[in-house]
Amino acid sequence: MPVQTSLCAILKQPEVYSGKLVRFRATVEPGVYDLPAGVSDASCSAELKLFTPDDSHLAGLLKSKEFRKLTKCLPKKPEVQATLTGWFKLGTAPASPGPPPVSGLLLESVADVVARNAAKVHLPAGSQRRM
Repeated sequence: MPVQTSLCAILKQPEVYSGKLVRFRATVEPGVYDLPAGVSDASCSAELKLFTPDDSHLAGLLKSKEFRKLTKCLPKKPEVQATLTGWFKLGTAPASPGPPPVSGLLLESVADVVARNAAKVHLPAGSQRRM
């Protein structure tokens, strides 16, 4: 059973959630080939990478109607939010100098995908947009 939480809570106390199945709502960031690359939460400036370990795992995700909806929305809409479930993996410091540790979410499922257009700029009555 996944732990219901937020991306902000996970990144505030990553050791508490490390290795656990978590569920949270966040904005999904696009990657290559219309696949999700990461998630973010503007309320706390949180960002986290998404991982799929291999092609068979990705194939399983692609069987999901909501995951397919997500991949269709990402290249077309500026803001796509979803509820994500996955295993949180806390990056560990390397034994020798090298790249910094990378934490991430091993994505298991996606639900409640909502895509929004860019927010419209409302100008006061009688004003004109200058270019």
